[in-house]
Amino acid sequence: MTDTKTKILDLAECLTQTNGFNGFSYLDIAEEIGIKGASVHYHFKSKDDLAVALVERLRELHMTIFRQMETSIADPSKRIEAVIMHFQQYAEEDKFCLCGMMAAELYSLSERVSNSLNKYFNDYQNWLTRQFEALGHENATLQAIQFLSALEGSLLLARLRKSPKVVSETMVGFL
Repeated sequence: MTDTKTKILDLAECLTQTNGFNGFSYLDIAEEIGIKGASVHYHFKSKDDLAVALVERLRELHMTIFRQMETSIADPSKRIEAVIMHFQQYAEEDKFCLCGMMAAELYSLSERVSNSLNKYFNDYQNWLTRQFEALGHENATLQAIQFLSALEGSLLLARLRKSPKVVSETMVGFL
């Protein structure tokens, strides 16, 4: 990936996590990075292409992190705790989960972006389900959905209340 493309993705991720995906334009990206708007379009023909690239990049990153956790952390409850701490960091940086933010804006995004978001959350939920199965939960799928819902909701409340600790306080029941 080119340096400019990476800078565009990094900035777009940050802007999405703080302002929402609809809260910035290609011009905003170009000005912040110090390039021409045409350069942004060179790498991402449309904002839809940018959205899909953002979701896919995060999906790949999180799946890599989850695979690493499975090899480096033996205890599934410690893996769950590590996930909570990862998202706690978002709250501490006054950011929101990129895919959660985009899901909130779903009706203004294309079906292609919606499909990418569904893949992300399905992969995430499936991984969580395996963790809860390993912990002996009777209905691990339901537990995974509840965890994911609580995590995303706690990020919203942490942001609203300007209190990052809301995330860890909310999620403690899952440990």
